Amino acid sequence: MKTIINMIVLVLIAASGYAQQDPQFNQYIFNELVINPAYAGTKGVVNANAIYTTQWAGFSGSPTTQTVSVEGPATENVGLGLHIVNDQIGAQSQQSIFGSYAYHLKLSDKFKLSLGLAAGASYYTVDGTKLITENPSDPAIPTYKATSLQFDSKTGLFLYSDRFFAGASVSDLLANVFKSSNLLVAAQTRQYFLTSGYVFDLSKKFKLKPSFLVKQDFNAPSNIDINVFLLYNDRFWLGITERTGARIFQSSDLQSSVRSADALVFMIDFNMNDRLRVGYAYTYSTSVLNAYPGSEFSLGYSIPNKIPTKMSSIRYF
Repeated sequence: MKTIINMIVLVLIAASGYAQQDPQFNQYIFNELVINPAYAGTKGVVNANAIYTTQWAGFSGSPTTQTVSVEGPATENVGLGLHIVNDQIGAQSQQSIFGSYAYHLKLSDKFKLSLGLAAGASYYTVDGTKLITENPSDPAIPTYKATSLQFDSKTGLFLYSDRFFAGASVSDLLANVFKSSNLLVAAQTRQYFLTSGYVFDLSKKFKLKPSFLVKQDFNAPSNIDINVFLLYNDRFWLGITERTGARIFQSSDLQSSVRSADALVFMIDFNMNDRLRVGYAYTYSTSVLNAYPGSEFSLGYSIPNKIPTKMSSIRYF
């Protein structure tokens, strides 16, 4: 059974290597800059975030990702952001840096629309010294580090009020435009994101925040996150995400439970004060990979400023 699981994970890694995919995060709901550049400045404060995430913990070569981001308002109508990512999966790694610009339009007394654009670069590496082969002389297996530097951009829209948000974004806009000169490094593919959520009052101390995220690359069926968070006393967040990726892998050679790649994510976040937030997410795979859980740690820090804002809370999204 262990051999079968190892083969399945290798297939999953190979599938991700066919086209470079964006890193996956669980607590993006508190920092949507990682998926949408139009998010920059929407909170009305300077906001710094750090995330450390692991998938399939305990399996050799499993993905690990670290990201640091800073975003906030530059003027009443302009937001700026900076997003840095380090992603590692097996012998493949990616380091990226993106700067974001967002312009906020006032649509009414309650709603604003933010239009965002990000530009940056990613440095991809495939370390051939970490690859294992039965035939060391196989010319298709590199024995060195293959690298590629690729420039790229992202764009998005973000509609928001005190309690509601909706966003649409596209990453890897230059996919299939600039080709890597090194065919050993995975190509990029455009990723499309659609998300929305709302914060309801259940009582004086309890609030409920349902939301969803749809991720699509048009080479496979959608990945869908359905999220539900409960907020107590504006301090404690408890959340659960049902993640489904039905029929992502079309090959009939894979088990249906692997093609689904379904998972449950359990999250807890604590606003220690008006500025500092800490969080943890635990991922349980409902496929054959359920022996390999995932963990994610997050830290957020906000610095209020004097720029006028209609946002009554900096903690909802």
